[in-house]
Amino acid sequence: MKKHGIDVLALAGIDLHRFFTGLNGLPVTRPIWLVLPQDGNAGFVSPGSEVKEIRARCGTPVAAKWVEWEEPVPAPMTHQDALAKHLEKIAPDARTIGVDFNGTNGGNIELVAQALGAERIKDVTPMMRELLAVKDAAALGVIRLSCDVIAHQFKASCDTIAPGVPEWEVSLASFVAGTRRAAELWNGDEEQSPLALGLHMTGSGPERTARCHAAGAGRKMLDGEIVEVCRCSTGFFGHLIGFDRPVQVGSKEPSQEMRKVIDLAREAQEAALAMMRPGVTAGKVHAAAMEVIERGGWESPVLHRTGRSIGYSGWDGHELKAESPTVLQPGMVFTVEPGIYVDGVGGARFGDTVLVTETGCEVLTPFDLGRDV
Repeated sequence: MKKHGIDVLALAGIDLHRFFTGLNGLPVTRPIWLVLPQDGNAGFVSPGSEVKEIRARCGTPVAAKWVEWEEPVPAPMTHQDALAKHLEKIAPDARTIGVDFNGTNGGNIELVAQALGAERIKDVTPMMRELLAVKDAAALGVIRLSCDVIAHQFKASCDTIAPGVPEWEVSLASFVAGTRRAAELWNGDEEQSPLALGLHMTGSGPERTARCHAAGAGRKMLDGEIVEVCRCSTGFFGHLIGFDRPVQVGSKEPSQEMRKVIDLAREAQEAALAMMRPGVTAGKVHAAAMEVIERGGWESPVLHRTGRSIGYSGWDGHELKAESPTVLQPGMVFTVEPGIYVDGVGGARFGDTVLVTETGCEVLTPFDLGRDV
């Protein structure tokens, strides 16, 4: 904060609440502000509906609240007024107030700017992204638990895939298996829900796998088709990871051209993984994957980047994409998930969550699981 000239932080993003205080799982329909002064104690400015929840789930106190009813001692009735009153109390001389623009909507940012003075507000989203880029040992421990959960989700998905089964049944099996495994890990914790929130995308057939994010819908799978199982942004205690695999339906072999898509997608990921090490730029990792994909000779078979930084949230601010100058550092965690999508044929993506180590990289998700199609 001193380096960037920030006198006090007002953070609304749930990922940042979890990072700084351990608060997890609250609804986001009403703004909750975490206030962090340069000197002094952190505290929440909370709607009245969440005061008891915050006190039950973490050790950071509720320093101020706003209400939607009349109280004997009048309290602020909007989040921006409550925030302004609290900041006036704890940091009356604050000239620069850092707000994570990425953590709340534009309307609430405007209301805060009106209450505090627009000239005092500074977006600290880039600063927060740098803070989240490198994971510590505690975070990596939870990320590894997320990888454990994802293995259960994928195995349950594969057990459900069969000719005649609708896609949503596969996604539901993933959700149930992830929830059951998380419940085992939480071991009866009364404040943490094990519900496997996140994306449980399942797309089958030539048309739907040629799109990178087909949701698990009502289409029934056919013998010999490929199902793309995407379990991105699922995890444990809000620590999110990515895992993707193409899975064959039934016993009939896929077409020769689809087999080519699958094989080059797997090879493209392996080429990207071979580049993952400290000092290499994210752009070079992406280029390694693209060099393999271009050998296929298809026209425009790419729909997304090769990967993104992940762990504390669904996207921690860095990308493995064309010409990215981001230099990989030990402790960074990325998805590595280049995909190939060919209209009229289908698509395939092999994705894993990968830690950059001192000497190279470590695949944290179950790498060998579902690798042979």
